[in-house]
Amino acid sequence: MGSDQGTRMRRRLAVGGFVVLVVLVYVAVVLLYAANTRSESGGTSGEPQPDSVTLEMSPVAVNGAGERLSVDVRVYPQDSIVDAVDDIALTRDLTVIISPIDGTQAIELKAGSLALLTKTISIPASGTVENWPFDRYNANLKIVAYSTVDGVKEYAPVYVQWKGSLSGWNFAVAQNDEVTVPVILGDGTKEDVPTIDMGATRSGSTFAFGFLLLGLLVVMPVLVLFVAIRAFTGHRKVEATLTSWMGAMLFAVVPLRGFLPGSPPIGSWIDFLVVLWVIVALITGLTIYVLAWNRWGTPADAFQRPPPPGDEPR
Repeated sequence: MGSDQGTRMRRRLAVGGFVVLVVLVYVAVVLLYAANTRSESGGTSGEPQPDSVTLEMSPVAVNGAGERLSVDVRVYPQDSIVDAVDDIALTRDLTVIISPIDGTQAIELKAGSLALLTKTISIPASGTVENWPFDRYNANLKIVAYSTVDGVKEYAPVYVQWKGSLSGWNFAVAQNDEVTVPVILGDGTKEDVPTIDMGATRSGSTFAFGFLLLGLLVVMPVLVLFVAIRAFTGHRKVEATLTSWMGAMLFAVVPLRGFLPGSPPIGSWIDFLVVLWVIVALITGLTIYVLAWNRWGTPADAFQRPPPPGDEPR
């Protein structure tokens, strides 16, 4: 009796521990999702200087396969070239050059036009999407702004401010004083303008979702191998219908793998370290179960009907 009670107690503790673990994982995923889904992230390029041109940047999309960051840029001209009467139109031409980006690098605002302008740009960003979800995309932007007076360029300091969020991503923007752009001022002097570093990494909610799904993929072959080995060793009865269940497990791998957030491309590290071996283990389990069926399955003689009375061979 004592042994039976101890066994039941251990089973209850195991079930209770499993339930607690599931609840903790669920709560952790929910908290990470709530904290990272629409969180503001980013930074600024130092402190704004007097009469500086402000660029407000907001993320639009991250193209990991194409190594591109799509960003909305809103230009706020310096106060000195905005009409003091209506506070809307520009009194001079303003040009903002952003490099490297795809397409035209210059954003031009003509004198007399509205003081605000928004443009979507595509920024090349180096990264390796195959390292999902540890992939990071980095870019270094050279930004120069100047107004034109009688054909003479007057450079203005640039202040970059990052605003907004993108589901599943964290962004960082910082001024890089080591990599600079030389510009010639109106008086002929030379000045080195700092560049802007940008970085994009996947959020914690993406990590939690991805690794939880990969963990479920690993559980599938463990279950199949357990059933197959128990049947092969004769500890459990062989049921041919279980081969359909194992086949369904095998065909479920591809849809589950395609459900990973961010759609990592085929050939990522998860394919070589997880998905490939999940498929191998599932096929191995199916093979073991077929061998168990061949070993312990009902022989064909058991299905032969006995001859009717009077027809026995003499």
